[in-house]
Amino acid sequence: MKPFRVLAAMSAAALLGVAACGTTTNNNTAASCTKTYKVGLVTDVGKLSDKSFNANAWKGVQDSVADPSLCLTAKVIESNQPTDYQSNMQLFIDQKYDMVVTVGFLLADDTLAVAKANPNVKFAIVDNAYATPPANLTGLVFREDEAGFLAGIVAAKYSTTGTIGGVYGLDIPPVHKYRVGYENGAKYAVPSIKTLGVYQPPSGAKSFNDPDWGKQQATAMFGQGADVVFGAGGNTGNGALLAAVQLGKTCVGVDVDQFVSYPDADTCLVTSAEKHIATAVKTAITDMVKGTWPATGLLTFDATNGGVGVSPFHNYDTKVTADVKAMVTDALAKLAAGTLQTGCAGDKGCG
Repeated sequence: MKPFRVLAAMSAAALLGVAACGTTTNNNTAASCTKTYKVGLVTDVGKLSDKSFNANAWKGVQDSVADPSLCLTAKVIESNQPTDYQSNMQLFIDQKYDMVVTVGFLLADDTLAVAKANPNVKFAIVDNAYATPPANLTGLVFREDEAGFLAGIVAAKYSTTGTIGGVYGLDIPPVHKYRVGYENGAKYAVPSIKTLGVYQPPSGAKSFNDPDWGKQQATAMFGQGADVVFGAGGNTGNGALLAAVQLGKTCVGVDVDQFVSYPDADTCLVTSAEKHIATAVKTAITDMVKGTWPATGLLTFDATNGGVGVSPFHNYDTKVTADVKAMVTDALAKLAAGTLQTGCAGDKGCG
Protein backbone atom coordinates (compact mmCIF):
# COMPACT_ATOMS: atom_id res chain seq x y z
CA MET A 1 0.00 0.00 0.00
CA LYS A 2 1.32 3.41 -0.91
CA PRO A 3 0.96 6.26 1.60
CA PHE A 4 -0.81 9.36 0.40
CA ARG A 5 -0.68 13.03 1.26
CA VAL A 6 -3.60 15.35 1.80
CA LEU A 7 -3.45 18.99 0.76
CA ALA A 8 -5.32 21.38 3.02
CA ALA A 9 -6.40 23.52 0.08
CA MET A 10 -8.44 20.74 -1.48
CA SER A 11 -12.16 20.45 -0.87
CA ALA A 12 -13.49 17.93 1.63
CA ALA A 13 -14.99 15.86 -1.16
CA ALA A 14 -11.71 15.76 -3.02
CA LEU A 15 -9.85 14.88 0.15
CA LEU A 16 -12.09 11.93 0.78
CA GLY A 17 -11.57 10.76 -2.76
CA VAL A 18 -7.82 10.74 -2.15
CA ALA A 19 -8.26 9.07 1.22
CA ALA A 20 -10.02 6.16 -0.41
CA CYS A 21 -6.72 5.24 -2.04
CA GLY A 22 -5.32 4.53 1.41
CA THR A 23 -8.02 2.12 2.54
CA THR A 24 -7.08 -1.16 4.14
CA THR A 25 -9.97 -3.63 4.17
CA ASN A 26 -10.42 -6.92 5.98
CA ASN A 27 -11.83 -9.23 3.34
CA ASN A 28 -13.24 -11.57 5.99
CA THR A 29 -15.56 -8.99 7.51
CA ALA A 30 -18.54 -9.44 5.22
CA ALA A 31 -19.12 -13.07 6.14
CA SER A 32 -18.38 -12.98 9.87
CA CYS A 33 -19.18 -9.52 11.24
CA THR A 34 -22.47 -7.97 12.23
CA LYS A 35 -20.78 -4.55 12.22
CA THR A 36 -17.69 -3.30 10.44
CA TYR A 37 -15.89 -0.61 12.42
CA LYS A 38 -14.15 2.27 10.69
CA VAL A 39 -10.83 3.51 12.09
CA GLY A 40 -8.88 6.49 10.77
CA LEU A 41 -5.29 7.46 11.56
CA VAL A 42 -3.87 10.99 11.32
CA THR A 43 -0.08 11.33 11.31
CA ASP A 44 1.97 14.25 12.50
CA VAL A 45 4.14 16.11 9.99
CA GLY A 46 6.77 13.36 10.16
CA LYS A 47 4.49 11.22 7.93
CA LEU A 48 4.71 7.49 7.30
CA SER A 49 8.07 8.01 5.61
CA ASP A 50 9.72 8.38 9.04
CA LYS A 51 10.20 4.57 9.01
CA SER A 52 9.59 4.52 12.75
CA PHE A 53 7.05 6.52 14.76
CA ASN A 54 4.14 7.25 12.41
CA ALA A 55 4.84 4.15 10.35
CA ASN A 56 4.59 1.91 13.40
CA ALA A 57 1.33 3.49 14.53
CA TRP A 58 -0.12 2.74 11.10
CA LYS A 59 1.17 -0.83 11.41
CA GLY A 60 -0.90 -1.14 14.59
CA VAL A 61 -3.97 -0.16 12.59
CA GLN A 62 -3.05 -2.59 9.81
CA ASP A 63 -2.53 -5.37 12.35
CA SER A 64 -6.00 -4.64 13.71
CA VAL A 65 -7.52 -4.81 10.24
CA ALA A 66 -5.82 -8.17 9.71
CA ASP A 67 -7.40 -9.56 12.90
CA PRO A 68 -10.74 -11.06 11.76
CA SER A 69 -12.16 -10.82 15.28
CA LEU A 70 -12.09 -7.01 15.15
CA CYS A 71 -14.04 -6.41 11.93
CA LEU A 72 -12.32 -3.24 10.71
CA THR A 73 -11.67 -1.09 7.72
CA ALA A 74 -9.15 1.73 8.00
CA LYS A 75 -7.65 4.74 6.26
CA VAL A 76 -4.69 7.01 6.96
CA ILE A 77 -4.19 10.72 6.28
CA GLU A 78 -0.68 12.15 6.36
CA SER A 79 -0.44 15.71 7.69
CA ASN A 80 1.68 18.18 5.74
CA GLN A 81 1.68 20.93 8.37
CA PRO A 82 0.35 21.46 11.91
CA THR A 83 -2.68 23.38 10.66
CA ASP A 84 -3.86 20.18 8.94
CA TYR A 85 -4.42 18.25 12.15
CA GLN A 86 -7.99 19.22 13.05
CA SER A 87 -9.21 19.28 9.47
CA ASN A 88 -7.78 15.82 8.83
CA MET A 89 -9.55 14.46 11.90
CA GLN A 90 -12.75 16.13 10.80
CA LEU A 91 -12.64 14.28 7.49
CA PHE A 92 -13.01 11.03 9.40
CA ILE A 93 -15.74 12.47 11.63
CA ASP A 94 -17.72 13.56 8.58
CA GLN A 95 -17.49 10.04 7.18
CA LYS A 96 -18.94 8.56 10.41
CA TYR A 97 -15.78 6.83 11.58
CA ASP A 98 -16.01 4.97 14.89
CA MET A 99 -12.48 5.83 16.03
CA VAL A 100 -9.67 8.23 15.18
CA VAL A 101 -6.04 7.54 16.14
CA THR A 102 -3.68 10.52 16.19
CA VAL A 103 0.06 10.17 16.28
CA GLY A 104 2.21 12.32 18.48
CA PHE A 105 2.44 14.85 21.27
CA LEU A 106 2.20 17.66 18.71
CA LEU A 107 -1.45 16.73 18.05
CA ALA A 108 -2.45 16.86 21.73
CA ASP A 109 -4.43 20.10 21.79
CA ASP A 110 -6.15 19.47 18.47
CA THR A 111 -7.08 15.92 19.43
CA LEU A 112 -8.57 17.09 22.71
CA ALA A 113 -10.62 19.77 20.98
CA VAL A 114 -12.02 17.42 18.32
CA ALA A 115 -12.70 14.68 20.87
CA LYS A 116 -14.67 17.05 23.08
CA ALA A 117 -16.73 18.17 20.09
CA ASN A 118 -17.49 14.57 19.07
CA PRO A 119 -18.30 12.55 22.21
CA ASN A 120 -19.71 9.60 20.25
CA VAL A 121 -16.41 8.95 18.46
CA LYS A 122 -13.51 7.24 20.22
CA PHE A 123 -10.07 8.86 20.05
CA ALA A 124 -6.64 7.51 20.95
CA ILE A 125 -3.45 9.56 20.82
CA VAL A 126 0.05 8.15 20.78
CA ASP A 127 2.49 9.83 23.17
CA ASN A 128 0.22 12.05 25.22
CA ALA A 129 -1.62 11.87 28.52
CA TYR A 130 -4.27 14.32 29.73
CA ALA A 131 -5.02 15.31 33.31
CA THR A 132 -8.79 15.10 32.79
CA PRO A 133 -9.59 13.64 29.38
CA PRO A 134 -13.16 13.26 28.15
CA ALA A 135 -14.53 9.72 28.36
CA ASN A 136 -14.00 9.08 24.65
CA LEU A 137 -10.27 9.93 24.63
CA THR A 138 -7.40 7.66 25.69
CA GLY A 139 -3.71 8.49 25.78
CA LEU A 140 -1.12 5.86 24.86
CA VAL A 141 2.14 6.57 26.65
CA PHE A 142 5.46 4.77 26.98
CA ARG A 143 8.49 4.67 29.24
CA GLU A 144 10.86 5.82 26.53
CA ASP A 145 13.43 6.41 29.24
CA GLU A 146 13.53 2.64 29.85
CA ALA A 147 14.10 1.84 26.17
CA GLY A 148 16.69 4.61 25.96
CA PHE A 149 18.43 3.32 29.09
CA LEU A 150 18.91 -0.13 27.55
CA ALA A 151 20.14 1.37 24.27
CA GLY A 152 22.54 3.58 26.21
CA ILE A 153 24.08 0.51 27.81
CA VAL A 154 24.75 -0.97 24.39
CA ALA A 155 26.12 2.27 22.95
CA ALA A 156 28.49 2.96 25.84
CA LYS A 157 29.79 -0.58 25.95
CA TYR A 158 30.30 -0.67 22.19
CA SER A 159 32.09 2.67 21.99
CA THR A 160 35.86 2.55 21.72
CA THR A 161 36.41 6.33 21.96
CA GLY A 162 34.53 6.89 25.22
CA THR A 163 32.19 9.40 23.57
CA ILE A 164 28.68 8.81 22.20
CA GLY A 165 26.12 11.17 20.72
CA GLY A 166 22.40 11.65 20.27
CA VAL A 167 20.48 13.65 17.66
CA TYR A 168 16.94 14.26 18.87
CA GLY A 169 13.69 15.68 17.62
CA LEU A 170 11.90 18.51 19.41
CA ASP A 171 12.37 18.76 23.17
CA ILE A 172 8.97 17.29 24.04
CA PRO A 173 8.32 14.71 26.78
CA PRO A 174 8.71 11.48 24.76
CA VAL A 175 11.93 12.66 23.14
CA HIS A 176 13.23 14.05 26.41
CA LYS A 177 12.65 10.68 28.07
CA TYR A 178 14.61 8.91 25.35
CA ARG A 179 17.55 11.26 25.85
CA VAL A 180 17.61 11.09 29.65
CA GLY A 181 17.34 7.31 29.60
CA TYR A 182 20.01 6.93 26.92
CA GLU A 183 22.53 9.14 28.66
CA ASN A 184 21.88 7.65 32.11
CA GLY A 185 21.99 4.10 30.76
CA ALA A 186 25.34 4.87 29.16
CA LYS A 187 26.71 6.16 32.46
CA TYR A 188 25.28 3.15 34.31
CA ALA A 189 27.30 0.90 31.99
CA VAL A 190 30.41 3.07 31.69
CA PRO A 191 30.56 5.83 34.34
CA SER A 192 33.32 7.69 32.48
CA ILE A 193 31.45 7.89 29.17
CA LYS A 194 31.04 11.33 27.57
CA THR A 195 27.63 12.04 26.06
CA LEU A 196 26.87 14.64 23.39
CA GLY A 197 23.32 15.57 22.43
CA VAL A 198 21.22 18.14 20.61
CA TYR A 199 17.48 18.75 20.20
CA GLN A 200 16.03 19.98 16.93
CA PRO A 201 14.61 23.50 17.33
CA PRO A 202 10.93 24.00 16.43
CA SER A 203 10.84 23.94 12.64
CA GLY A 204 7.22 23.86 11.51
CA ALA A 205 6.73 21.27 8.78
CA LYS A 206 10.39 20.25 9.17
CA SER A 207 9.96 19.27 12.82
CA PHE A 208 10.99 15.62 13.02
CA ASN A 209 11.36 15.79 9.24
CA ASP A 210 14.75 17.37 8.50
CA PRO A 211 17.31 14.66 7.73
CA ASP A 212 19.83 17.18 6.43
CA TRP A 213 19.92 18.96 9.79
CA GLY A 214 20.18 15.63 11.60
CA LYS A 215 23.03 14.53 9.38
CA GLN A 216 24.93 17.78 10.03
CA GLN A 217 24.58 17.41 13.79
CA ALA A 218 25.76 13.81 13.81
CA THR A 219 28.70 14.65 11.57
CA ALA A 220 29.73 17.37 14.02
CA MET A 221 29.54 14.90 16.92
CA PHE A 222 31.72 12.41 15.08
CA GLY A 223 34.18 15.25 14.63
CA GLN A 224 34.21 15.63 18.42
CA GLY A 225 35.16 12.03 18.95
CA ALA A 226 31.82 10.23 19.14
CA ASP A 227 31.73 6.85 17.45
CA VAL A 228 28.10 5.90 18.21
CA VAL A 229 25.04 8.10 17.58
CA PHE A 230 21.41 7.69 18.66
CA GLY A 231 18.97 9.09 16.09
CA ALA A 232 15.74 9.78 17.97
CA GLY A 233 13.62 12.16 15.96
CA GLY A 234 11.79 10.66 12.99
CA ASN A 235 13.33 11.67 9.67
CA THR A 236 15.54 14.16 11.50
CA GLY A 237 17.05 11.29 13.47
CA ASN A 238 17.30 9.22 10.31
CA GLY A 239 19.69 11.84 8.97
CA ALA A 240 22.00 11.05 11.89
CA LEU A 241 21.89 7.36 11.00
CA LEU A 242 22.83 8.14 7.40
CA ALA A 243 25.80 10.19 8.61
CA ALA A 244 26.97 7.15 10.57
CA VAL A 245 26.64 4.96 7.49
CA GLN A 246 28.62 7.36 5.33
CA LEU A 247 31.38 7.85 7.90
CA GLY A 248 31.67 4.22 8.98
CA LYS A 249 30.39 4.85 12.50
CA THR A 250 27.84 2.98 14.62
CA CYS A 251 24.24 4.04 15.20
CA VAL A 252 21.19 3.31 17.36
CA GLY A 253 17.69 3.49 15.89
CA VAL A 254 14.47 4.50 17.58
CA ASP A 255 10.85 3.48 18.19
CA VAL A 256 10.98 0.28 16.10
CA ASP A 257 13.58 -2.17 14.86
CA GLN A 258 14.98 0.15 12.23
CA PHE A 259 17.16 -2.62 10.81
CA VAL A 260 13.87 -3.92 9.42
CA SER A 261 12.05 -0.65 8.75
CA TYR A 262 14.98 1.44 7.44
CA PRO A 263 17.44 -0.80 5.59
CA ASP A 264 19.43 2.21 4.36
CA ALA A 265 20.95 2.29 7.85
CA ASP A 266 21.53 -1.43 8.33
CA THR A 267 25.31 -1.24 8.15
CA CYS A 268 25.51 1.08 11.17
CA LEU A 269 22.64 -0.19 13.34
CA VAL A 270 23.82 -2.01 16.45
CA THR A 271 20.29 -1.94 17.94
CA SER A 272 17.20 0.26 18.24
CA ALA A 273 15.43 1.62 21.32
CA GLU A 274 11.93 0.29 20.88
CA LYS A 275 8.55 1.33 22.15
CA HIS A 276 5.89 -1.00 20.87
CA ILE A 277 3.57 1.53 19.28
CA ALA A 278 1.84 -0.97 17.02
CA THR A 279 0.90 -3.07 20.05
CA ALA A 280 -0.42 -0.03 21.88
CA VAL A 281 -2.54 1.12 18.93
CA LYS A 282 -4.01 -2.33 18.44
CA THR A 283 -4.76 -2.53 22.17
CA ALA A 284 -6.74 0.72 22.01
CA ILE A 285 -8.62 -0.38 18.89
CA THR A 286 -9.45 -3.72 20.51
CA ASP A 287 -10.76 -1.90 23.57
CA MET A 288 -13.03 0.16 21.32
CA VAL A 289 -14.41 -2.86 19.46
CA LYS A 290 -14.82 -5.07 22.53
CA GLY A 291 -16.37 -2.38 24.70
CA THR A 292 -13.51 -2.39 27.21
CA TRP A 293 -12.50 1.25 26.76
CA PRO A 294 -10.23 2.31 29.66
CA ALA A 295 -12.09 4.41 32.21
CA THR A 296 -8.84 6.13 33.22
CA GLY A 297 -8.24 7.59 29.77
CA LEU A 298 -4.70 6.26 29.82
CA LEU A 299 -2.78 3.14 28.78
CA THR A 300 0.89 2.92 29.81
CA PHE A 301 3.42 0.63 28.14
CA ASP A 302 6.71 -0.08 29.90
CA ALA A 303 9.14 -2.81 30.97
CA THR A 304 6.51 -4.46 33.16
CA ASN A 305 4.20 -5.32 30.25
CA GLY A 306 6.62 -5.70 27.34
CA GLY A 307 5.85 -2.21 26.09
CA VAL A 308 9.50 -1.19 25.58
CA GLY A 309 12.84 -2.84 24.89
CA VAL A 310 15.71 -2.98 22.43
CA SER A 311 15.91 -4.65 19.05
CA PRO A 312 18.06 -7.66 18.15
CA PHE A 313 21.66 -6.88 17.25
CA HIS A 314 21.41 -8.32 13.72
CA ASN A 315 24.71 -7.74 11.88
CA TYR A 316 26.36 -6.77 15.15
CA ASP A 317 25.31 -9.89 17.04
CA THR A 318 28.79 -11.40 17.08
CA LYS A 319 30.36 -8.03 17.89
CA VAL A 320 28.24 -7.32 20.97
CA THR A 321 29.80 -9.40 23.72
CA ALA A 322 27.97 -11.90 25.89
CA ASP A 323 28.67 -9.70 28.91
CA VAL A 324 26.94 -6.73 27.29
CA LYS A 325 23.95 -8.86 26.30
CA ALA A 326 23.74 -10.14 29.87
CA MET A 327 23.89 -6.57 31.23
CA VAL A 328 21.00 -5.51 28.98
CA THR A 329 18.92 -8.54 30.00
CA ASP A 330 19.64 -7.90 33.67
CA ALA A 331 18.81 -4.21 33.40
CA LEU A 332 15.50 -4.95 31.65
CA ALA A 333 14.54 -7.39 34.42
CA LYS A 334 15.46 -4.88 37.10
CA LEU A 335 13.53 -2.09 35.38
CA ALA A 336 10.48 -4.35 35.26
CA ALA A 337 10.91 -5.25 38.93
CA GLY A 338 11.38 -1.63 39.97
CA THR A 339 14.82 -2.27 41.46
CA LEU A 340 16.59 -0.13 38.84
CA GLN A 341 15.59 3.42 37.96
CA THR A 342 16.43 5.37 34.82
CA GLY A 343 16.92 8.65 36.63
CA CYS A 344 14.05 10.21 34.72
CA ALA A 345 11.46 10.28 37.51
CA GLY A 346 10.35 13.83 38.29
CA ASP A 347 12.38 15.22 35.40
CA LYS A 348 10.73 17.13 32.56
CA GLY A 349 8.30 14.81 30.86
CA CYS A 350 9.15 11.95 33.18
CA GLY A 351 6.73 12.48 36.03
